[in-house]
Amino acid sequence: MLSHDQITASLSEAEHAIRTGALTEDPHHFLERLWAQVYEESPTALQPEVYERLQALAQLLGIDRGTAAQQRLGGPAWDTFLAALEELPDATEDALVFWRAIDHASEPLLRGMQGDDRTTMEQAIASELSVRGIAERTG
Repeated sequence: MLSHDQITASLSEAEHAIRTGALTEDPHHFLERLWAQVYEESPTALQPEVYERLQALAQLLGIDRGTAAQQRLGGPAWDTFLAALEELPDATEDALVFWRAIDHASEPLLRGMQGDDRTTMEQAIASELSVRGIAERTG
C-alpha cells in the first residue's frame, strides 16, 4: 500500500515526464503501468483522487478515456456509490432519512456534471435504484 506522499511523488514525476517531453515509452503502456503501480496500490480512501489525476494524465497524453460520465461510471466513485447502497437506512422507518442517504451517496457522482454527462449519470443512478427495487422519490 502506497502512502499519500508516495502517490503524489509518482504522479508528479509522471506529469513532469509528460510535460517536458521526457516520456520515452509508449503512452498507453506508460499509463497502464501507472494504473497498476499507483491506483491499484493506493488506499481505498485515496483512489478517487488518484483516479482523477490519472484521468488528467491520460488527457495530457491525448488518450481518450471516454466522456466524463463514462469515466466516473467506470471508476471508484461508482464503486463507492454501490457500496453505499448496501448500507442504506430502512425506508419504512424514515423516508426522509432514506432519501437523504441516497442523495449523499449520489452527490460525488453528480458533482461537476452538466448537460449530457449529468443526464447520463442521473439515468445510471435511477437504473441502479430500479434494479435494486428502490422506488422513485414521490412528492
